[in-house]
Amino acid sequence: MNYAFVLGSLVVFHMLALISPGPNVLIVMQTAMSRTRRASIATASGIATGSIIWSSSALVGLNIVLEHFAWFYSVLKLLGGIYLLYLGIKMWRNANQPFVQSLSANTNIFTTWQAYRLGLLTTLTNPKAAIFFGSVFTAILPPASPLWVKLAAIAIICFDSTMWHISLAYFCSTRIVQQTYESSKHWADRIAGTAMGILGIKLIFSRATLK
Repeated sequence: MNYAFVLGSLVVFHMLALISPGPNVLIVMQTAMSRTRRASIATASGIATGSIIWSSSALVGLNIVLEHFAWFYSVLKLLGGIYLLYLGIKMWRNANQPFVQSLSANTNIFTTWQAYRLGLLTTLTNPKAAIFFGSVFTAILPPASPLWVKLAAIAIICFDSTMWHISLAYFCSTRIVQQTYESSKHWADRIAGTAMGILGIKLIFSRATLK
C-alpha cells in the first residue's frame, strides 16, 4: 500500500475540516481579537492538544465506540451544546466591557492556563471532531497500518492543527485587526456570542435524532 498517498490524503481532508467555520475557529478568533496574542496562541495549543487526544482515541477504536454506544455521542453533543451556549452567553455579557489590550491593565484577562483550557475543552466537547476522527480519519487510515504510519498520522494532525490555529491567532491579534475589533466590540462580541449560542442550541436539540 502507498502510505505516502494515505498520509497525503489525510493532510487534505484534515485541512478542509480545519478551515471550515466552527467552534474552534470562532474561539481562537475571539480570543485573539479581545485578549492578547499570547492568550490566543495558548488557546490554539489547547485545540491542538485536543486534536491529538481525538486522533489517538480514533486509533484505539473510537469508531467502534460511536457505532456500538450511540449514547456516548448523544452525551457528547449535549455537553458540547451546553458548553458552547455557556460561551455564547459569556460573550454577550462581556460585550459592553471596554476593550483593554494591556495584559497588566486587564484584571479579567486569561492566564495562559485558562486560555489553554478554553481551547482544549472546546475541542474535546466538539462533536464535529468526534465525527471527523471517528469516521473520516479511520476511513483514510487502514486498520492494518504499521505503527510508524499511525504515529505519522497523529503528528500530521498535531502539526496541521497547531499551524492553522496559531496562524489564525497571529492574524487576528495584529494591531489593525484589534483596532477594527475595538471600534465594533459591542456588535462583534454579540455576533460571535450568537454564533456560539446557535451552535450550542443546535447540538442540544439535535441529540435525540442521533442513530
